[in-house]
Amino acid sequence: MERRTFVLATGGLLGSSGLSGAAELSKARSAPVAGIGAGNVAPAAAGSAAYLALVQERFNVYPGNRGMAMTLLSVKRSFVDGRGDQFSLTFAVAAGQTLASGIYEVEHASIGKQSIYLQRAGDGPEGTYYRADFNLLN
Repeated sequence: MERRTFVLATGGLLGSSGLSGAAELSKARSAPVAGIGAGNVAPAAAGSAAYLALVQERFNVYPGNRGMAMTLLSVKRSFVDGRGDQFSLTFAVAAGQTLASGIYEVEHASIGKQSIYLQRAGDGPEGTYYRADFNLLN
């Protein structure tokens, strides 16, 4: 087989395989994006106003399969304007219960379940404190 014939033959094969890859890519781009579970879409993060209404209310945090109760102690707003909403939440977990700093599922009846990064912030009369910082951009 001459070199020219070989290049033309293999070029055609490579070109057709590339087209099938492009077709698969096109299908992938037009298909709906699946979340963690089929049909699950992460809820939008609640803003500081939603949390202000929930101060002193109980939340459930899920460090595993079993939930743990915690209380929202305060909402500290850094700024709220047309550009965004920056704030910190302080939670308390009963004395004797601790969480490692990390991402947890946090749930409340009014705002649903969200994944939040909780960082240990010390101890106090209400128990162990945890802080969650938010910077929501509009």
